[in-house]
Amino acid sequence: MPKPLRLPGIEEQRVLDGLEVHLLLERKEQESWNQYIVQGHYLHNATLVGEQLRYVASYQGQWLALLGWSGAAWHLASREAWIGWSEDQRRARLPFLAQNSRFLILADRAQFPNLGTRAMKLCLERLCADWLEQHGHPILTLESFVDGQLFRGTIYKAANWLKLGPTAGFGRVAEDFYVAHDRPKQLWVRELHPQARQWLCAETLPDSLRVYEQSPPCRCEQGPDQLASLRERLAQVSEFRKGQGKRHRLGTVLSIAACAKMSGVIGGYSDVGRAAGLMVSSAIRRPRRSARQRPRLATAPPAWSGRGARPQHRSAGGH
Repeated sequence: MPKPLRLPGIEEQRVLDGLEVHLLLERKEQESWNQYIVQGHYLHNATLVGEQLRYVASYQGQWLALLGWSGAAWHLASREAWIGWSEDQRRARLPFLAQNSRFLILADRAQFPNLGTRAMKLCLERLCADWLEQHGHPILTLESFVDGQLFRGTIYKAANWLKLGPTAGFGRVAEDFYVAHDRPKQLWVRELHPQARQWLCAETLPDSLRVYEQSPPCRCEQGPDQLASLRERLAQVSEFRKGQGKRHRLGTVLSIAACAKMSGVIGGYSDVGRAAGLMVSSAIRRPRRSARQRPRLATAPPAWSGRGARPQHRSAGGH
């Protein structure tokens, strides 16, 4: 049986009408935000990954709710199916997505049960413009993760978010590194524009958005078996370097350089070096390996080949 409709009381309505949402740009305010999150959020961690914004919802100067936004998850099967975009489109247009990675109500929820919904509404009204100003590009779609063992996602449902289903139980602890936490979250999504999904999966973006689209990344078309045989062959090359300054095995260095060139990297040592930095950080992404087992170059990493996929997302339940 559905619960009876509850209308805000006089005091709560006064707070809801006077609620304001502010973007925190000063370091001191951000540090206070972090402290509240560490103390009150169930994750006890205020670290946000990638592009990020921190907000506070306040009434007459008193902080009542905190919202944190960060870069979207690299790959989520249910999200990709919902948007309907291709692998190349996802790589080029992922910055148009953002994640509500922290949401903390500081006020008494029993006294102000509608405060979270109001804070979310006010934040979403300004989020795209703030993201454009702070990070140089707009956002079209949002995602968040709710720990179903602790929360029901009531605020997201009331704010017209859509629940897609559970994740695979991996958490992101750095820009491109995931670990298994064996606690799948509920994935919620929301469009900031009614045509957001239509644009994201279109062959070409509207002119107003095309300028923000990323260039297609370099891709290595060779599969894991081919790359493994290449590394085995390059490992047989005799050492020709001088004794000083050797930090990695010659076969590994040659394999990384070869993959960079096969992926279309143009240029000399510095260009290959930048490509190697991406390749190495992607190669150690394998969550099932221990720290000692993480290879420097095992297969074509997902960011280059498109043959693999990052595990589904991090422990960052927004509510």
